[in-house]
Amino acid sequence: MKKIRVNKARSFEEAEEWDRKFWRRAGAQARFAAAYEAIKDYFKMKGIHERHLRLRRSVQNIERLPH
Repeated sequence: MKKIRVNKARSFEEAEEWDRKFWRRAGAQARFAAAYEAIKDYFKMKGIHERHLRLRRSVQNIERLPH
């Protein structure tokens, strides 16, 4: 069962600080997983199948120039 954490903030700054601390404690893997879930949700809303999720390879060749 997933746990949900809730925070009641008195200001936008307080909410922002709580959010930063939460994600810092969560760690890199949790941040990556949350970002990936958000991307999957976006694709789903746009009607794009999940199998089209992949990294784009925009660079094909890198050559070192002579000095």
